[in-house]
Amino acid sequence: LYAIGNPDENSWVFVTANYKLTFDKVRKEFSGINGWLLILDTKGVNVWCAAGKGTFGTKELINRISETCLSDLVSQRILILPQLGAVGVAAHEITKATGFKVVYGPVWARDIKEFLKNNFEKTEKMRTVDFPLADRMAVSPIEIVHSWKILLILFFVSGVFVTLQNKGLTFAVISDFLPYLGAVLTGAVIF
Repeated sequence: LYAIGNPDENSWVFVTANYKLTFDKVRKEFSGINGWLLILDTKGVNVWCAAGKGTFGTKELINRISETCLSDLVSQRILILPQLGAVGVAAHEITKATGFKVVYGPVWARDIKEFLKNNFEKTEKMRTVDFPLADRMAVSPIEIVHSWKILLILFFVSGVFVTLQNKGLTFAVISDFLPYLGAVLTGAVIF
């Protein structure tokens, strides 16, 4: 549980995942807001994907509310969750187990100030998922970092086989490895 600005017992409680890119974006977009940020352990996966696989879910949210003693910290009983987490959270079960009402906010953190200003009313833009090239490119380095272990293993295995076949280490190791490297770069960057 993190304090944003100077929250008090009447401040809003926002919920998000512990995916680094999301966490950094949320902190940046919430400048000027006084509130609480409750982070769910999604094993470093973004809200949308974690909701689909169950780590951004009802059980995890109930556990975090209990572990942080949130009921003792805030007097208001509203949790603002990202809209993309709705598939993983049964709002009625959260209310039943904790007394907190779940409100689904906008898709993007950049719209949270307008959402609050509009008394929790979302515009169509706030409900829409767009994924332009700039956003896709921001995720590409993360995809490459996740695949580096596999690339190293493939490079090593390729090197062993080429060395055994040719009875020596040659340029063939690199040339045999290039299709694997190309596939990873294509998958991570282009697609």
